[in-house]
Amino acid sequence: MTLSGLFNRLLRYLARRGLRDATRLIPSESTRIAQPTRPAPPPQGQMRLHLFGANFDSQAAAEAFCLSPPGTELPSALTQQLSGAFVDDAQVEAVHDDIPNRLAEFLDPEGVDDVLLRLAGDNTLIILTELAFGGLPYTLDDTADLTYLGDITVAV
Repeated sequence: MTLSGLFNRLLRYLARRGLRDATRLIPSESTRIAQPTRPAPPPQGQMRLHLFGANFDSQAAAEAFCLSPPGTELPSALTQQLSGAFVDDAQVEAVHDDIPNRLAEFLDPEGVDDVLLRLAGDNTLIILTELAFGGLPYTLDDTADLTYLGDITVAV
């Protein structure tokens, strides 16, 4: 892909998302809100997914980050870094390298391109379902190892 092609994709993304979401493209701008609230439930038959980008050396390293150490009550590194949310590890998925194929299972090609553009070269996609928060209020933001890519609503 040429530089002009990448620039055109970025402009199309901004046109679709609007300038109100431009802060999601700037990692230094916090999206954390002071008082977390529970979002409105998605429509019947749909689920909200929260997406994070990261860089890990392997699938095993990504899973070790996302899941609690086996046989312990210790929280995962993911849970520790997402301090504004309770996270149930059973509702977390780490996808290393094979991201386009995994996204194609529940997004159309334009949606896949949108997420890949937001990943901006990260080799790992971390997916949290809305159920990961146990119905509690939460707030999400970038961390030392994660870039919050936003949420999407998909059919279940």
